[in-house]
Amino acid sequence: MCGNIRQVTLLFVVDVERHARDFMEAAKKLQLYFISLQHEDQPTKEEMLRKEIFIMEDELKTKSELIKKHENLIEAWRKELKEQLDRHTAELQRV
Repeated sequence: MCGNIRQVTLLFVVDVERHARDFMEAAKKLQLYFISLQHEDQPTKEEMLRKEIFIMEDELKTKSELIKKHENLIEAWRKELKEQLDRHTAELQRV
């Protein structure tokens, strides 16, 4: 009877080890599958560079518009200051 228990225990241990190995193999395959999915979702270097270029071009456009706005403000201030200077000069000449 003791021999039968040892045989059952040995079969049980072998069966558990086989299932553990099968589980580990399945886990490795699943891990490789998810890694491949991650690589598919990642953009290529070319796509990343195109996106960066697009962002930089958009930023350049925004900054150029801001510079133009400030140039217009400066020109308006110069015109206003010149008009004030001309008024003060005319007033000083009358005095």
